[in-house]
Amino acid sequence: MTTDAPRVPTETDTAVARALLQALMPLRGAEDVSVNIQDRLVRVPAAMVPALIEAAKLISEGHAIDVIPLDEEVSAQEAADILKVSRPYLLNLVKKGILPCRMVGAHHRIPTAAVIAYKRDQAPRRRSLDALSAETQDLGH
Repeated sequence: MTTDAPRVPTETDTAVARALLQALMPLRGAEDVSVNIQDRLVRVPAAMVPALIEAAKLISEGHAIDVIPLDEEVSAQEAADILKVSRPYLLNLVKKGILPCRMVGAHHRIPTAAVIAYKRDQAPRRRSLDALSAETQDLGH
């Protein structure tokens, strides 16, 4: 993971990200593209375009972002932090076989791609629970 803490975007950041997102959307699925940055033509690899679009989308919505290489492994605590769960809860997911891991001495190493895939799979469920919770609060319970 990156060493700097993710910065919460300002209103200016979100406005610029919305404009960037509009410029990037037509490039989805394109081969390498070139962009002009301070009067210099820079090639952007096709593999980066989806990540740039997703980053622009998240920042335009006011989210702080970070970059995590998917082909690496993370510790149990890092995986728990990514999922916003406790380390014991995460280790329970490993014990149940929901998340794969390998042991390095006494330490769990979990593929980052598996952690992100689990998080994506759980997102609709989490949104449903959040909506139900909000509805319950609206009803005064």
